[in-house]
Amino acid sequence: MLKYTMIKLELLTDYEMLLMFEDGIRGGLTQASMRYAKPNNEKTPNFNPSDPKSWLVYQDCNNLYGWAMSRFMPYGDFKWVKSSLDGLNDLTENSEIGRIYEVDIAYPKKLHDKHNDLPFLPQNSIPPGSKVRKLMATFETKKNYIVHYRNLQQP
Repeated sequence: MLKYTMIKLELLTDYEMLLMFEDGIRGGLTQASMRYAKPNNEKTPNFNPSDPKSWLVYQDCNNLYGWAMSRFMPYGDFKWVKSSLDGLNDLTENSEIGRIYEVDIAYPKKLHDKHNDLPFLPQNSIPPGSKVRKLMATFETKKNYIVHYRNLQQP
């Protein structure tokens, strides 16, 4: 792709900046919203017509990585700037500049019911009772969360 676009990539030479980019890499999210669910419809064994109909749906969303890689990507002129959210909503998807923020975020209580199935801004952490770090979508307050400016913009 570099040969096709003729883009000259600038390497990150600031070690702190490299660490910030690495901290923003989270990986893929796997989630089960309900621990137990039982379908009830004509195509299932033990169908009970007096109970409400229900289905289990498995979604495997394809090409999310490919879609993300087709978006505008940073390639150079990296620099530290003064911490500020000023001008955040003036940036568009294809602006000449982009921003990556390190922020502390508290999820407003008023959004919990609306976002309960899939909260925004997942983070890597160790769930209670486990020893393995996982990507989890929670309502917990996030400290020093690395996020691309598009994820902070309000529609």
